[in-house]
Amino acid sequence: SIFTYRLSQLIKRFPSNSLNKQLGHSSQQILQTLLSPRFFPIGIQIRVGDKTMIHANSISGEENHFEKFNNFFTCSQDLIYMNENLFRKTNQIPIIFLLSDDIRIRQAALKRWKLSFECFRLSKNKCQSNNSHLQILANSNPVLHISHTNNSMLAFQLGIFDSFLFSLCEQHIITTKSRFGRFTVFASLKQRNIYSLNIGKQSSCHNQSSPLATVGYLRLGI
Repeated sequence: SIFTYRLSQLIKRFPSNSLNKQLGHSSQQILQTLLSPRFFPIGIQIRVGDKTMIHANSISGEENHFEKFNNFFTCSQDLIYMNENLFRKTNQIPIIFLLSDDIRIRQAALKRWKLSFECFRLSKNKCQSNNSHLQILANSNPVLHISHTNNSMLAFQLGIFDSFLFSLCEQHIITTKSRFGRFTVFASLKQRNIYSLNIGKQSSCHNQSSPLATVGYLRLGI
């Protein structure tokens, strides 16, 4: 993968615990989970806009704001339902790795459906996800904007590491207008259809998927 260059050095730069210890997962916890054969990770990437990164500390009202993005989570529930036979056959647990430039979305999702690390110690039946209860894996810290931070190198490294983590997911749901999402999904080279959604429009992901080759040609010019 193009994201594995000096991966060990990147991991060392990041804290072993989330800054918000009561809510999100650390980068190392996320990496450990995504690499575990016990889980089937579905990646959701929601791109809202630069202002959510620049003014992250002054933004409030996460619950009302969260409702605008329900279609992404409905889509993930649809994918879990459509792949139930696969999960039974492989004994894998579907989880959602959530990336978003908007901290409110990640925090609200974690408060509703946070993946508990008790899953590593519990039996499969007790930890199994279902259509009404997602298992969200996400960092709850603000995203650094490379042009609006005193540490642009760290912001760049965090972005590269997030890209690598997202590429580890088996299935991807991305924001249609996000170049970050399209590039990372194509670079992952997963041979599954990619689901591209607009914010607040489609109620589900039915008929919203595209093959990898189509995304590479139409969206990236590859």
